[in-house]
Amino acid sequence: MSVTRFIEESYDETFAAVHAALTVMVRQDPDRARHTIRGILKGLYIRQGNDWTGRGAIADAGLEASIAAYECILADLTDDHSP
Repeated sequence: MSVTRFIEESYDETFAAVHAALTVMVRQDPDRARHTIRGILKGLYIRQGNDWTGRGAIADAGLEASIAAYECILADLTDDHSP
């Protein structure tokens, strides 16, 4: 397996896992989930910008997949409810 394919699979697996966990959170309490997701996203974006030591392609893929999953769920929440 090529490194590129491994990174793509890592991204896909991380996105699916985070999205599934967030979906459960949203079902339990959408308003609290919206607040929690926004807070976590702030931290993830800060972490993404703090890469002065070089995180590496695999860790970058995981972080990007997590951010994408959080953004996806937040967009769904915003579409379904008032912000």
